[in-house]
Amino acid sequence: MKEKKNFLLLLGSIFLSLFFVEIFFSVFYSQKNITKLYERKKFNLYEQGKVFKNEGDFFKYHSNKKILTKAFYEINQNHIEEYSYYIETNNFGLVQVNDIQETIPSILFLGDSFTEGQGGKAWINKFGGKYKDLQTINGGIFGTGPQQFHLMEKHISKKYNINKIVVLYIGDDFRRNAWNMPSKTFVCLNNQTKCIGDEAFYGYEFGDGKEKIFLKKISKYRKKSQKMSKSFKKFKRNTMNFILDLNIVYYPKNTLKKFFYTSNDATIKKNTDSLNSLNKKYEDNIIFIQLFTKDEILYGKSYETFHAERYLKTITENHFVCDFEKNINFFYKYDRHPNNLGYDYLFNCVREILNKF
Repeated sequence: MKEKKNFLLLLGSIFLSLFFVEIFFSVFYSQKNITKLYERKKFNLYEQGKVFKNEGDFFKYHSNKKILTKAFYEINQNHIEEYSYYIETNNFGLVQVNDIQETIPSILFLGDSFTEGQGGKAWINKFGGKYKDLQTINGGIFGTGPQQFHLMEKHISKKYNINKIVVLYIGDDFRRNAWNMPSKTFVCLNNQTKCIGDEAFYGYEFGDGKEKIFLKKISKYRKKSQKMSKSFKKFKRNTMNFILDLNIVYYPKNTLKKFFYTSNDATIKKNTDSLNSLNKKYEDNIIFIQLFTKDEILYGKSYETFHAERYLKTITENHFVCDFEKNINFFYKYDRHPNNLGYDYLFNCVREILNKF
């Protein structure tokens, strides 16, 4: 009886200690959970019509378009508009105002949404279509990683004269495979009445001021679909995600991975291989720029960033960093992307690096 009591006391002490450690991490590193929660409650609206275009295993925008887009976040059951701006595309369906010409020597910028300029300015436009004697080309597309950067480079270099490459990356990119838009997304983008709620990107005919009514419908579907998923497999996955997301698990795991992580992960290996292929093709005419994310400013580099940086330094000396001065004011309140101040910083940082290169 005494042994049982001592065992229960020990067990209680362990749980109590873990509870206080979790509280400690939550107080001092609470932004991790907040930013992840916000991301799950994001709604991307695009002006109804033709927005994206699949090109085999990847996608780009339709050419010569001016598309209004807005991002909303569901906060305390209210849909708050985070940003609103126009995406302007050129003759090749890339996010920049100047059309590009085939024979002119060019510098190609490859990257994800940070390179595209999602959330505000297409900052590459500030080059005025030219850097020194090179035509600038913005090959940045949101949600993509190095595998897709490589596909984009192949797609563009078939038609245009690429002399230099700038690859801008964040750690999350190395978790991404190449992808394109599913057919249901095109249906939703072309006709808002056809949107169900699971498309991720939604078409909307702006001007009626009823965006929030539409978003309530989408939110209702999302919540309903979450409640309907009661299978054991779903329960098991959610339980595992809950455990892995606990601060007492997340932070030690993330720290250990930085030092003991290997490149056995298939997705990360494919992405590093893609960068290696680009590096071999362009040799001294390619540079890599690591970008800090909002999350990394708040609670440190991810192990994906740590691994990517370590890998790139083994294959090139042309590796640089733009850390946004570790200033959280360069980012939106809810969204993970830079605001216009952040994109101004990014332009200046990249320009300074190019001037040294």
